[in-house]
Amino acid sequence: MTEKDKLIIEQYRTAMPAFGKLEEIVVSILENIASHCGIRVYNINHRIKGEESLIGKLERKGDKYTSLDDITDILGTRVICFFSDEVDTLAKQIEHHFDVDWDESIDKRKYLEVNTFGYLSVHYICSLKKEGDYPKELKTKRFEVQMCSMMQHIWATMEHDLGYKTKYGVPTAVRRDFFRLAGLLEIADEHFVRIRDSVAQYTREVHDKIINDNANSVLIDSVSLEEYMTNSKNMTSFLQTLGNICEADIAYQSPENYLEQLEWLKKKTLGDLQEMMEKNSSLALRMIQKTLACADLDILSSTVALRFLCHAELINSHYTTKQMVEFLQISMKDKERAERYAKRLQKFGTTDAMKSTSSID
Repeated sequence: MTEKDKLIIEQYRTAMPAFGKLEEIVVSILENIASHCGIRVYNINHRIKGEESLIGKLERKGDKYTSLDDITDILGTRVICFFSDEVDTLAKQIEHHFDVDWDESIDKRKYLEVNTFGYLSVHYICSLKKEGDYPKELKTKRFEVQMCSMMQHIWATMEHDLGYKTKYGVPTAVRRDFFRLAGLLEIADEHFVRIRDSVAQYTREVHDKIINDNANSVLIDSVSLEEYMTNSKNMTSFLQTLGNICEADIAYQSPENYLEQLEWLKKKTLGDLQEMMEKNSSLALRMIQKTLACADLDILSSTVALRFLCHAELINSHYTTKQMVEFLQISMKDKERAERYAKRLQKFGTTDAMKSTSSID
């Protein structure tokens, strides 16, 4: 190790506390940027380069550096997005929140040959804003921010872990497999974006149909059921009545757990669900009034509406006790509890004895 390299190592050791503080600030800013953009990132990886790693870097590339300030990746971060098109959104915000050293930064997407595949990412070398309210010693330190999609991150991780660094370092057959894998991941990246956009378009279409009372033929799935629960005039009115009975506020909860139960009841479309509500709402409200009105609840889950509508359907459609147990075991894994509940539902249906349902557990 040269004297210059030894000096850089000493500078590194002295600067470690400052880089620790810088790491906390940078990660916090990156988290805030993602939140402000409405981007749910998979992860924000970050690390301060270890001393052994720095020594290895100096041994390989020591001629490039005259001091620690010349090394731009002592602090490295990687923001991993779920979708590739979110990288550009993040990059623009990072340019706004940090000072970017454009001479040292690179967008690898622009330099990959058209007939090759590889790690498509954006690497910015940044520093804190000079006018920002940060400790003076932190404003002079540079750090790396990488932005990539999850598929790109998988490629980079495998590339690193398998030791694939140069085209001369591995056999041709292995190199060919790497290229094929990179191409598959790139295609996957594009398709994930298309799927996301298709789901968003489908959600908008279902939303409009529900708002315009034209959703009877829409198949029940996680998207359509959620839109129905939050936007159907009939369902929101039913929920309001439910809240008034219990003198409680209705808190929205995802209805996804009821997809299997609705399928069991052979409710395939939103029209089927609407018919079930019209047929069973009176009985469901009576059951709710007797069961929950005296429970002194401040907040009631929106899925309670589906629960009692389904149970009223079991009664009004004259399902047998055995069938009720089968249905109830979808949500109640305890068979004995399901059997007790089913018997009470049967008794409620045949005698309309409200007292027998007041203790349903």
